[in-house]
Amino acid sequence: MIIPEHFLYVLYIVLSTTVSVCSSVYIFSIFYFGRKKERDNHSKNTGNITILIPVYNEDVGLFNRCISSVKKQSTPFIVIGNGCNLPYRKIAEGNGGRFIYLRNNAGKKWALAEGIKRVNSEYVMLLDSDTVIPKNAARRLIQKFDTDTGGVGAEIKIIKDSNKFVYYPSEMLQRLRQLSFKAMSHFGRVLVLNGQCAVYRTGLIRDFILSREFLEPRFLGKKMVIGDDILLTKHINGRGYRTILAQDVIARTKGQGSFKKLVKQSIRWSRSGYINFIKGIRDWSLFKNGFFYSFSMVYVYTLPVLTLFLMVLRGGLLFNIIVRRGILNGGRLFILSFTHIPRILNSVIFPYAGIKIISILSVITMIYLIIEKTEKNRVRFLSYGSVILLVMFLTAIYAVMSLNNHDKWLTR
Repeated sequence: MIIPEHFLYVLYIVLSTTVSVCSSVYIFSIFYFGRKKERDNHSKNTGNITILIPVYNEDVGLFNRCISSVKKQSTPFIVIGNGCNLPYRKIAEGNGGRFIYLRNNAGKKWALAEGIKRVNSEYVMLLDSDTVIPKNAARRLIQKFDTDTGGVGAEIKIIKDSNKFVYYPSEMLQRLRQLSFKAMSHFGRVLVLNGQCAVYRTGLIRDFILSREFLEPRFLGKKMVIGDDILLTKHINGRGYRTILAQDVIARTKGQGSFKKLVKQSIRWSRSGYINFIKGIRDWSLFKNGFFYSFSMVYVYTLPVLTLFLMVLRGGLLFNIIVRRGILNGGRLFILSFTHIPRILNSVIFPYAGIKIISILSVITMIYLIIEKTEKNRVRFLSYGSVILLVMFLTAIYAVMSLNNHDKWLTR
């Protein structure tokens, strides 16, 4: 049975219009709110802070750079050796830090739990062992806090290496995340505080980090691997505290070592995101953090599915044209699938075309935002970096279909 062509066109135009409108609103919101100055904190908070650094078989040279940058903060720090000891103990203690050795590698969350037990300061920074922070980063992040702020994340950039096929897509992925987070930060609710470097109120997260909900998260009754950063951000947002991005503190972190690992990272992030999205709908927390947060979550996690559905609809339209007009009508088929509109839809053609033009302008705006701060190799950055857009789409679809397989870290 052939599906009525008019029905396919109506469904396609309705969904296509919805996606275009939502994309335009999302991108122009990022452009407008992402450029607003951070809320000035007149209190200039100067509370004490401890830095926690879990480490597991990290590149020794990069770990040295991490610890050197931490030493410059002039604040206590604790390194948790997650199933590893030397040379990390020697480097940490040689720079004035404390080292805790865990005989077995139980995972980053358990390492953080052991570390948080030793923290008595008002604030705690969770820092990855492959991340380098600028001088006075700890002090500047603390100054972002006011009475209703629970967590502040640093902006993340990828350390450039010789593998351009990994560096540019990784940097593009971070830029896309940061653009969204900057806009959301204006409203005090971000999707996730970057796990590479973020500061929290110790009293707000200590009990949660020690809880089973954090250490052994479950989804539909099955134990799942979900990023500590997503869980902590959801917890803080749920408690009614602000989560924001510090635009003037830039931490540099190591990218994935290969394109394969980058794809696996994208799968892991997508699965964690979808699990968080579904949980947010189930417990209604998704709709308790303001309109822009809710809109962004719904848009980000429904867009890949809607895009795939639109592609299937387009295929259905083409199939109907082939069946109705014959395969030998050949050269016009592809054009017809875009231009042959039933008469009942003639009245909406001009509004539909206008929406599409606005959508194209929003895409141009997004490209401008991405390359705005790129001084060199802009063409190379866009050409290599755009690969991650396809990867994100494919991994998002795969993540949706394989949520129950999210019990491995993938990139470890």
